[in-house]
Amino acid sequence: MQFRVVCKSVVLFLALFLLVAAVCLPSFVHADTQSSANTELASARNELVECYNAARAAEAAGANITALTIKLNVAGSLFSQAQLAYSSGNFSGAYALALQSQNELSNFVSAASSLQSSASQKQSTDFLLNFLLPIIGAFAVIDVSVILWVLLKRRYERVGKK
Repeated sequence: MQFRVVCKSVVLFLALFLLVAAVCLPSFVHADTQSSANTELASARNELVECYNAARAAEAAGANITALTIKLNVAGSLFSQAQLAYSSGNFSGAYALALQSQNELSNFVSAASSLQSSASQKQSTDFLLNFLLPIIGAFAVIDVSVILWVLLKRRYERVGKK
């Protein structure tokens, strides 16, 4: 008899434990998914800002950043969708979209830096071609003109003495 009472108590305890676990476990998983999504959203936001700054620096150097802008727009759109999913409670969708946004921006900063350095190099070449070469050419024309003037003057002086 006492064995039955102990078995009923154990079964009742296990049933109560399973009921509490069933109610609490999804909220623990939910909280983990929510914190993961929140962390991923913050990481994606930081990467978007970093990539935007890199693109802005490349554009300031005179680079054509059309391809970078397209990638930045796609990543920004994915990030906006992730924020919308997060605010509506779809934390796993928000996590996935934030991850896609970050994947869209892989190698973005290095591409922007490469464009920036090539634009800076092109600017220095343009400076040489558009500013220094005409000045050097002008001095060359002046030097040749002076030399020809001196030679012709000497020749006419010799011809006049004869």
